[in-house]
Amino acid sequence: MSARQAHHTETVIFLGAGASAADGAPIQSELLKGFFQSCRGTGPYGATREMERELATYFSIMWGIDVDNDDLAQARFPTFEEALGLLELAEDRGEFFRGFGGLNQQTTRGMELRSHLVSLIALYLEEKLRTGGNFHRALVQQLREAGKLETTSFISLNYDILIDNALVLLGSTGITYAVRFANKNQPNRPRAVPLLKMHGSLNWLFCPTCNALDHYDGEKVAAQLTDQPHRGVCDRCQEPRVPILIPPTFFKVMSNFYLQQIWKRAEEELRKARRIIFCGYSFPDADVHIKYLLKRAEVNRVGRPPAVFIVNEHEGKTAHQREMETDRYLRFFRDKTRVHWTGLSFEQFAANPSAIEEHAHGQE
Repeated sequence: MSARQAHHTETVIFLGAGASAADGAPIQSELLKGFFQSCRGTGPYGATREMERELATYFSIMWGIDVDNDDLAQARFPTFEEALGLLELAEDRGEFFRGFGGLNQQTTRGMELRSHLVSLIALYLEEKLRTGGNFHRALVQQLREAGKLETTSFISLNYDILIDNALVLLGSTGITYAVRFANKNQPNRPRAVPLLKMHGSLNWLFCPTCNALDHYDGEKVAAQLTDQPHRGVCDRCQEPRVPILIPPTFFKVMSNFYLQQIWKRAEEELRKARRIIFCGYSFPDADVHIKYLLKRAEVNRVGRPPAVFIVNEHEGKTAHQREMETDRYLRFFRDKTRVHWTGLSFEQFAANPSAIEEHAHGQE
C-alpha cells in the first residue's frame, strides 16, 4: 500500500453528547432520573435489583431522594459530576460517609457504588439505543459519497457505539481504534478510519489481571454483565473483566494503558487536521483533560492553525446559552478568526456536512 493510499487526516469530527442525543441517547442530566423512572414497578432491570437497592440507599442518604416513592419527574437529582465525584474524592482520601452499612464489603464502599453508577450508565444507554443511529449513518454516508471519509478522523467522548456501527455498515476501509484487541485478528489497514473513543466504549472489556482488552462488534457487552456475569470472565486467565467507561466527573482517571494510547493518537490527529468540527459539544469548563489535549495539539502543531467549526444548535437553546458557549470556544483558541459558530444542529450537519462552510459565522 503506497503512502498516497494511506489515511490522511484533513478533518477531525469531534462527537460530544449532543451528537448521540440526536439519535436517542439520554443527555447526562437525564441519566439518573431516567434510569430510576424505568426501574419503577418491575422495570427492565429485574436482574439488577441488588444494584438498584444500593443506589436507592445512596440517593436517599446523600441526596434526600426516595427513588421508590418520590415524584421522580420533579425530583432534583445531582449531576453525575456530583454523584460520582464525591465518591471518587472520598476513595482518594481513604474516607467515606456515614450510613452505608450493608454494602458489599469485599470492596470499599466507594468503589462498589461507583461500579453501580457506571453500570447504570451502560444499562440505560442500552435501553435507549436498541434502535436508532440514523443521523450517524447519514453522516458517514454523506462523507463517503463526497469522497471525504478517508480523510476524516473521529474523536468521540461517548460510550455508545452509534458511530462504530455506522462506520462498519457504511465504511469501506475499516476502523482503527489506535489499540490492539486481544480477541481480534487485526491486519494492518493503512486506509482505516481512526475512531478514537476517549472515555472508553460499551463494546469493550478489560482484564486487569492479564491487561488484555477485548472488543465485541455491535454488542453493548458492558450492559450485559449484571445479568450475564459469565460474560465478564476473561477467556485467557479466568479472572473478572471490567468495562472501560470513564465517567463524566471532575476526577477522570486516565491511567489505563489503552486509553493513554488513544489519547496520544488523538493528539496526533488533531495536530495534523486542517479543520476540527465540534458536534454536540458545549466545551464545558470542567473538561480540563480535553482542553489540555486540544491546547497541546494547537501549540505543538507546525503551520497554520486549524479552522474550528461548532455544530451544536438544538431545540430549546437560549440566546444566553449560545453566547456563553461561543465565548468558551473563542477564549480558548488563539486565532479567533478561525473559530466559526455554524448555527447547525447535528441532524442538519449529518444530512449535509458541507453546509458548515455556508453557515459559518466568521472568516477564515
